[in-house]
Amino acid sequence: MNEYQHHVLTRGRYQIVALTDDASFDPNDIYAYAVMSSSGVKMRQELTLSDARIWLDDWIVREMASSGGAGPDMMAPSRPAESSGLRAGRKRR
Repeated sequence: MNEYQHHVLTRGRYQIVALTDDASFDPNDIYAYAVMSSSGVKMRQELTLSDARIWLDDWIVREMASSGGAGPDMMAPSRPAESSGLRAGRKRR
C-alpha cells in the first residue's frame, strides 16, 4: 500500500497533510491526517483534521514553553532592560 500526502495547512515549521492511498486527491479517500516536521518526519497521525490541529497546537505551546520562547500569554510583562554602562548626555561632534 502506498501512502500519499496532500498538504492541508502549515503552522510555523510544521505541516498537516491528508493521507490517501491514491496520488490524486479526493476528499472522500482521506483515511487520516499527519503532522509533519520541516524535515519530513511524521510526528503524529490522527483520524480527523480537528484532532491533528489540536495536537499540533499543544505541541507548539509545549515547544515554546520548553525553549523559553513566548508562551500563550504574550502580554506578560518583560524583564527590565539591563544598564549598558553608558552615561546619558550629549553626543560628541
